[in-house]
Amino acid sequence: MSTPLRGGQAREDELLSATLDVLREVGYSRLTVDGVVSRARASKATVYRRWPSKSDLIVAAFVNATRDLPAERDTGSLRGDLLAVLGDILHELDRFGDVMVDLLGELSRNPELASTIRDGYIAARREALMAAFARARDRGEIGADVELKSLWDLAPAVIFFRRFNMGEPFGAEDVRELVDNVVLPLLLRPERD
Repeated sequence: MSTPLRGGQAREDELLSATLDVLREVGYSRLTVDGVVSRARASKATVYRRWPSKSDLIVAAFVNATRDLPAERDTGSLRGDLLAVLGDILHELDRFGDVMVDLLGELSRNPELASTIRDGYIAARREALMAAFARARDRGEIGADVELKSLWDLAPAVIFFRRFNMGEPFGAEDVRELVDNVVLPLLLRPERD
């Protein structure tokens, strides 16, 4: 269990917000804990006691900045849940897309960062989408035999690709088209022989 910061949640919020600010300004490769503690007026020992690595600190900053998004997005329908979860991802990209682009470039060079982001930040998003699929199965909207892993890979990948690789705007209407024209037809297609 991590050690709480003196000053409580407000102090932790301040420190993690400073982390994102420094990350935006200098990028991952040039971000240092010294730079963060200087901006946040904290001690290095305080940071390392709570987050043992730079990767842990960055993931904590993302998680903290997005904690206002509901953990459960049970709208009562598969379509509504998909729109909500993918809308949350889109909202995060609107807020942190510039930082995410920098981090994406680092993932192939930094296994620790890749692992921390995959196990912390991405796992939480995957869990939200898989929970939507599980609720849809419980409601009988999709069959028990529907393969879901590829759909987890597909839906956020389209958003990321269009936004970052193609430089195209991708908004709420695009999320609706993705859900209605790609994800739902794949989930609801008749069983194959």
